[in-house]
Amino acid sequence: MNPSKVWGRVVFLGTGLIGGSMAAAMRQAGLAGHLVGCGPQASRAKELGLIDEAIDDPAVAVGAADLVVLAAPPSALPELFRQIEPVLEPEVVLTDVASTKSTVISAARQALGERFSRFVPAHPIAGSERHGPDAADPELFTGARCVICPQPETDFWALQQIEAIWTAMGARPYRLSALEHDEVFAAVSHLPHLVAFALTASLGKRPDAESLLGWAGGGLRDTTRIAASSAELWADILIDNSAAVVAATDQFVEACNALRARVQAGDRTSLAEQIEVASSWRRRLRG
Repeated sequence: MNPSKVWGRVVFLGTGLIGGSMAAAMRQAGLAGHLVGCGPQASRAKELGLIDEAIDDPAVAVGAADLVVLAAPPSALPELFRQIEPVLEPEVVLTDVASTKSTVISAARQALGERFSRFVPAHPIAGSERHGPDAADPELFTGARCVICPQPETDFWALQQIEAIWTAMGARPYRLSALEHDEVFAAVSHLPHLVAFALTASLGKRPDAESLLGWAGGGLRDTTRIAASSAELWADILIDNSAAVVAATDQFVEACNALRARVQAGDRTSLAEQIEVASSWRRRLRG
């Protein structure tokens, strides 16, 4: 699938890792004529050549936009929808890249009115523990899945165009409901980040925390790599998807307690069986 058009004016409300990478990827793929960024990191994104123009005011930035990409933290999106709605062109297409979908869709439906049909909710499954425009990479989405959560009101042409853009940037679009998306990513993304944060926090509180840094090997580095992610962004994501995250966390705590009980009891056979079950599932995971 190829895009049916080159987008004349593309506006990114947020130019961090994902927004900056998407701007770079669209430029590389020849999908945009003029790239505009808005947000606290837009000036840096312009310095890096990710965008052509940096504008402070979202309502000014989206004027005459053909495509608007909301790439700000989830908690910022409701206000951004309200700010830009009065000045959007009738034929504009909007999309987002948020890691949560149900609350974002609800906010968009409430704020955008008739223009909600032109909003295509999306979430590229790509990222890094690095953040900000300096971490942007036009190849970030190559081979990655991108979840699209169309709604009953979603304009089919707009949906096709967003899927075509992601395909042209090297991603593979998949459609899910918003509820399924939030439950799945609470388990496979949000929970792993919470676990990494908890593990590093527990180690950091030990009286020998500084000396542990010198002894840490690949196991700890691999397990905690994502704990270096943006604190502001991940606090947003975890709270925004709190119900699904809490449910996934409860299941994880139950599994931890079961292993702990076997260790405490010295039940080597049962412990090995549980470890093998975990190892077998992990071996089937790509990467």
